[in-house]
Amino acid sequence: MRKGKANPKEKVFPYTMYRERYYPIIPVVIEGRERTVIYALVDSGATVSLFHTGVAEDAGIDLDDAEQVYLAGVGGYVRAYIKKRVRIMVEGLGSITIPVAFTEYIASDIALLGRQGFFEAYEITFREWERKLVIRPRNT
Repeated sequence: MRKGKANPKEKVFPYTMYRERYYPIIPVVIEGRERTVIYALVDSGATVSLFHTGVAEDAGIDLDDAEQVYLAGVGGYVRAYIKKRVRIMVEGLGSITIPVAFTEYIASDIALLGRQGFFEAYEITFREWERKLVIRPRNT
């Protein structure tokens, strides 16, 4: 057994072809009353993670007590419902709790993983030249 500080675990995700282009898209498990797998674009330009309202429904996450907000983006403003504590799991990296905005104004086949919570928990490295995304827990 090796002594001393262990190497931090990291996960390397190859970019995924989506609409004829390669993107840093990873599978994420949403943990509500049920577990739901979605594919999410890791988006350093997004402040908050944004999922379709159907994901909340599939995972059994109640949006009745969520805060209603209007989020600004490239396409204008969209109505969303923010849950401040949503448990997600990234394969090989464990679970974390992050704020998530749910809206019907996003494609239902892709979600966005934004900076709040997610980028605070992980070191994110985009290797565009290799079409790879490296994610490493920040606290290790």
